[in-house]
Amino acid sequence: MVPDRDELIGYLKAMYAEVLEYPSEMVTADIDLEAELGADSLQHQLVLARAAEHWGLRLPPESRTPTPLTPRSVAGFLLDAS
Repeated sequence: MVPDRDELIGYLKAMYAEVLEYPSEMVTADIDLEAELGADSLQHQLVLARAAEHWGLRLPPESRTPTPLTPRSVAGFLLDAS
């Protein structure tokens, strides 16, 4: 089942907050996860893998990671690949 964009963004915000150990209210749809929260590539890949498994989405190649890396851009990235 492919989620709608807003539902996927909400899921990604929650997953990034959990993985990065930040309060959920700090992770907004447009926050730069790398520059503002210090997310690294392993944390990002963990969130992608969880989202893909949860929603049954295909993972796009890692080399095409969106810039800037935000929950909104990641949602589009996942939806475009599926």
